[in-house]
Amino acid sequence: MRMVSAPVLGAAALVSSPALWQGFVTQQLTMETALLRFAVALVVAWVAISIVEALVGEPPRPVAVPLEPTEVDEGRETAAA
Repeated sequence: MRMVSAPVLGAAALVSSPALWQGFVTQQLTMETALLRFAVALVVAWVAISIVEALVGEPPRPVAVPLEPTEVDEGRETAAA
């Protein structure tokens, strides 16, 4: 998963939303502190989502296994011939 993707940015914004609110709206934090907390949350969210993606992964593709003729199939072939 890329670090600059919608799920990672959304998760980081959600986790660091109190710091962003305090930094940009109420001015209780400096903007640098709020952005630093967002950057840390971005890295943590990227690692967490990448681990989940690695654990879940894509579903395996079905493998076509050729069927071997059985005794019943061989008996039908000889009866039809």
